[in-house]
Amino acid sequence: MDNVIYHHDLLQQQLNEQDTVLSQHPLMMEINNWERESVEKIRHAAEKARCDLDQLLTSNKKLVTKQLEEISTQLKTGKEANGYSEKDLTGWLQVLEKLKNQLSTPSDVKLQKIKDETWLQRLEIMTAPINSSEKFEKGCDNVHILENGLVAEHNEAEIAAEVRGFTRYSAGTHKIGLKIEKMTNNNWMFWGIISQNTATQNNSFSSKSSNGWAMFKHVYLNGEYNVGYNNYQGDIVENDILYLTLNCDSQTIELENERTKQKNSIAIDLNDCPFPWQLHINLYNSNDRIRILA
Repeated sequence: MDNVIYHHDLLQQQLNEQDTVLSQHPLMMEINNWERESVEKIRHAAEKARCDLDQLLTSNKKLVTKQLEEISTQLKTGKEANGYSEKDLTGWLQVLEKLKNQLSTPSDVKLQKIKDETWLQRLEIMTAPINSSEKFEKGCDNVHILENGLVAEHNEAEIAAEVRGFTRYSAGTHKIGLKIEKMTNNNWMFWGIISQNTATQNNSFSSKSSNGWAMFKHVYLNGEYNVGYNNYQGDIVENDILYLTLNCDSQTIELENERTKQKNSIAIDLNDCPFPWQLHINLYNSNDRIRILA
């Protein structure tokens, strides 16, 4: 009962704090950065268009001025000599009207809106669908794979044990849902990826192609742990639901905790962790258990 009340109170606190935390959400900050960059692009484009238009209008004004001076000379000569006809007057009026229009709306200057999606990309909120076909395929001898591949359970005491997913990932974006059904004393567990080419072993988290997250703020980059990498807090407990997103195209992986809303990402070096990737879990304590959400 105490454990249920703890999780209830924790969720209530998160709801109360949501309004203040929302503005600091990484995705919200990314949207703000996109807005600033887009506005700056538009400002630069508008400033360039103004400068170009100013140059064209100045050049047009000089041309109209020159032509008007020629008409002025003709008018002065005709008036002094009294040598102009009705046809001359009509012609001068037509030229003056043409110059007036050319000054206000130059016929050779137009605004054109060019459709270029690469210049200013539209931002949309999208979610990667959960990969419901993922299952656990193989692991060390001290791991049992249960429920048709959806559950992996440790069956020995305090020894690291690797288990991998069935699917091989080399392209696209894939989201895998995981639930920690048992983690003794919230002690230790690893979630991440590993290259298919790497042999299965107990201490798989230290393999060169291993990348992912564990307890105690440990982030494993190519098999070497880094404490608090990319501000990872390691606040993960039993019954938490995690979402592991594999973006093969951008060569990154991301871990999201549904309870805390915390996200952490790792850039993958394909030299150390080549395609194809596999889901990579490592359990430590007896009876520790993790489920793939179908």
